Amino acid sequence: MLNVFASSVCAELNSTHVINVATKKAQIAIIIDDIGNKPADADAFVLPSKVTFAILPHTDYSTRFSNWAKQQSREVMLHMPMESLNGKALGHGAILSTMYPNEVEKALAEALRSVPDAVGVNNHMGSKLTQITLQMSSVMDVLRDRGLFFVDSRTTKFTRAHLIAQKTGVLSAQRHIFLDHFPREDFLKRQLSTLIKQARRQGRAIGIAHPYPVSIEFLQHALANLPKDVELISVSEYLGHQKFRPANNLKFAENTRNEPIMVSPE
Repeated sequence: MLNVFASSVCAELNSTHVINVATKKAQIAIIIDDIGNKPADADAFVLPSKVTFAILPHTDYSTRFSNWAKQQSREVMLHMPMESLNGKALGHGAILSTMYPNEVEKALAEALRSVPDAVGVNNHMGSKLTQITLQMSSVMDVLRDRGLFFVDSRTTKFTRAHLIAQKTGVLSAQRHIFLDHFPREDFLKRQLSTLIKQARRQGRAIGIAHPYPVSIEFLQHALANLPKDVELISVSEYLGHQKFRPANNLKFAENTRNEPIMVSPE
């Protein structure tokens, strides 16, 4: 059934778009969040190696899955737990709004040790923390010093994370579409279609999904049958196309944002 949905979204996108072979392909980057919670997350390794895995720290599978991804030449990010407004449990090693800068830096360093192949970081939850300049600046200081990038998952419309990254000198991007916050085939189909349309308008777009069985099965087929004018890339490749200019102040950074991005619940 899922293959039918995945095939239909690709057919629909192909039929409604005239491809100019002289035009550069639209590019989509897909991140799979929450990798490492359970052994079944290993099922996500069937996805194309261009799909980036965001791995949770301090789980029984964090380091193992990081190593497996490296063996596939798959890009790995640290999916860093950060304090949320809804009070959800974050597990060991989360960054909290009550932490001093040295505590933030220690928590992030320990998390990175458990996901040793990470080349970047995105936030797990974080609707509270990503609004706070002090702690997020400490996060970005660590990433800048280690040469890591940051992707703002945008779990709140009030996030300042991407802007602070720009000001600090960290290469960064922000999520455009959540693909499966309703884990159903019809919703995945609609969200992937929206992601591709946005990539065609802007050149590139980032989508986030999770290792749900329905998402893995849908994406496995859909990403293998993308329209001819659409290309799957890693997050590093997405960021490599950016002409980075450190922001001198947050006002400048505000003016560099793309069109509005929908916020989804944590």
